[in-house]
Amino acid sequence: MAEPLILDPKRCALIVIDMVNAIAKGGAAPYQTPPHREGLIKNFGRLIGHCRAVGTPIIYTTITRRPDNLDAPKTLADAGPAGGGAPMLAGSPATQVIDELKPQAEDFIIDKPRFSAFYGNNLEGILNMLGTETILVGGISTQRSVEGTARDAKNRDMQCIVVSDCCTAGELDVHEMTIKHVLPLLVRVRSTDEVIAALRKA
Repeated sequence: MAEPLILDPKRCALIVIDMVNAIAKGGAAPYQTPPHREGLIKNFGRLIGHCRAVGTPIIYTTITRRPDNLDAPKTLADAGPAGGGAPMLAGSPATQVIDELKPQAEDFIIDKPRFSAFYGNNLEGILNMLGTETILVGGISTQRSVEGTARDAKNRDMQCIVVSDCCTAGELDVHEMTIKHVLPLLVRVRSTDEVIAALRKA
């Protein structure tokens, strides 16, 4: 049985991975929430609201690409999305955090050029500046960016908790497998309710 959590809100940071229009909702503007994503967004809303209330910093990631897609990944894989997908031009609606989880002035927004939130930006510097000891991670997709970020946190000896019901993927069976069998080998995995209960003001 998983041990109960006790978390210092000031020593944690919430990383919201790729909850932007083109990824979280898909399609084209005007963006609509798919029914199967409504629970995810509701959970994230509760967690973000609680983090604001107890003073836990919030860091959002987004993805942007050049118009010619020259900065897109070049590596090949046997499975996964093919082609460039939706154009992710900086400043476009596709790359904006969804309205339901809209960042506030005190939040951080970083560009994430690859799967891991630690790659190609100043996330580590931000966490060091904040005095963060534990990152709380959720977003899309579980087996790519969430797992990639969790692995990089572990490689840096940083505590990481993946918030299971704040994660999802296009392949729900792979999401479930990752949550149940892969991530628990790397980090702690807890629900929104468990994390909210653990984040208490001193």
